[in-house]
Amino acid sequence: MKKINQGEQTTTGDSSESNSDTDAVDPRLENMPFIEAFGHHYHISGKIFLPFDEPERKRLEVQHKLYRHCLDGALTHTRLPLDTAQIVDLGTGTGVWAIEMAARYPQTQITGIDVYPIQRRKGVPPNVKFEIGDVEDPWNFPDNSVDFVHARSIAGGVRDWPGLLRQAYTKLKPGGLFEMTEIALNILDFDGKFAEADLCPEFLKIFRDLCNEVGMDFNPSPHVPDWLVEADFEKIVQRSEILPAGSWAQDDKLKARQALMNSITTEHYVLDNHCGLLFKSCGWTKEQFDAIVPSFWQEVRAANIRPYITAVFTTARKPREPRA
Repeated sequence: MKKINQGEQTTTGDSSESNSDTDAVDPRLENMPFIEAFGHHYHISGKIFLPFDEPERKRLEVQHKLYRHCLDGALTHTRLPLDTAQIVDLGTGTGVWAIEMAARYPQTQITGIDVYPIQRRKGVPPNVKFEIGDVEDPWNFPDNSVDFVHARSIAGGVRDWPGLLRQAYTKLKPGGLFEMTEIALNILDFDGKFAEADLCPEFLKIFRDLCNEVGMDFNPSPHVPDWLVEADFEKIVQRSEILPAGSWAQDDKLKARQALMNSITTEHYVLDNHCGLLFKSCGWTKEQFDAIVPSFWQEVRAANIRPYITAVFTTARKPREPRA
């Protein structure tokens, strides 16, 4: 298979083999052009900093289990009414959330939108459909027609967050509900020895500087409540859940999350996966990137550190009546 570097053109795609979690690969991927960066495949536009190859699809399936664990087995933090008729799932990924929601809400039409055709192809209920498109483009729904908008782990693929939230508001019915889940871009010590200061500050500073350079906010959660207010949402609530890494967790709940976290917080999954295109776009070589990685892992895995990150769940409602 011919691969391309950023700026080159070709017409090839991903030939990942199927796996038990994600089923067979969509044939559209076979002819889908891509940018390769640090061994991972990214959207040909160069504007989506999340990959779509097999390791990423496997990571998304584990991440789904991790989020469900944070919600005590539920699929949403939001309590949906029984008469929910229309749900839009932004950044649907493999489609696992939409498929599981469809089983719980068989009367509800669920539409998953993603820029990549990586959705499961088996076991898709009749009340689920997937559309391939950029979530920042206009959605194919009339205004005031959607009951629930769900967005999860789309940081790295969104440039205009306020614009996205305004579109969600416009498409929601009066009284419609919104939920967004993202991982906060901070690595903290559970012992609080650093007064909530970041672990790995040097690496994270480089990462954030590069995000600013390309105009991509990988850590929107701190700003989301204000953006929701600006879009006229109400009943805005944020909830954070600890996701431990390493081997320090003691109680069963944190141990279960830790096991899932450890399966996807490796050199391959965390850094190469989500840093590849970002660093390459800013002129870094793989060799330069690899040179700064050991100090990152050395600090995270230090014996006296109990590292964790947080999953941030944000919920809101469109007012039932127009504001005066």
